[in-house]
Amino acid sequence: MLDGDIMFRKIPILLIFMFIIITVLLTNYRVGIDKLITFSAVFIIIFFLLLFELKQTNVRKMAIISTLATLGGMLRIPFAIIPGLQPTTFIISVSGYTLGPTEGFIVGSIAAFISNFFLGHGPWTLWQMLGWGLCGLFFGWMKKIKLNRYFFALFCGLWGYIYGIILDMWYVVGFIKPISFYAIILGIIGSFPFDTMHAAGNVLLSLTFADKFINIINRFTTRFEVEYLD
Repeated sequence: MLDGDIMFRKIPILLIFMFIIITVLLTNYRVGIDKLITFSAVFIIIFFLLLFELKQTNVRKMAIISTLATLGGMLRIPFAIIPGLQPTTFIISVSGYTLGPTEGFIVGSIAAFISNFFLGHGPWTLWQMLGWGLCGLFFGWMKKIKLNRYFFALFCGLWGYIYGIILDMWYVVGFIKPISFYAIILGIIGSFPFDTMHAAGNVLLSLTFADKFINIINRFTTRFEVEYLD
């Protein structure tokens, strides 16, 4: 195994170890739970950005990652007038499923960042980057299972609710003192109608377009692969 490959395997372990140490230190100094949660969200995003930077990604794959991230971000803008409807989640799900977990996380986080240049940046941007990044990561892991279109649509629908819960945590952490289980439940209930709209849109888009998108992306990524023979 090459030295670079060994380093790539060790760095994630070192980053996680650093995260545990910093979390323990912050807890010892009685930093509030809201700051610990925010720190954890920032760490997760930085963690996957570093993983992506350390991977040897060719130019063609970089091009499709950039294209999908931009597409996901821009598709969010015209649908912003319909509460809860987020085609971005579908694009990110397909991206993770075809490209892999780290690439899916990058597509999700960048799509959120891009779209907010038009819809408005704020403290919520961090949580949108985290929520959509984790969505791409999840579907990257699902790539090994080979989901059929119905299970793919089911998981897309579930991510409408999961993404909503992650965004609810931004509201709870930012505006509710003290944070309690009751406050978290109220935050989730308050967004339930919008999350249901989000989930329903994800299912509809998946059943209609998932197979086509997956085939197109897979064809693009395999078409230009080069295998070197000794």
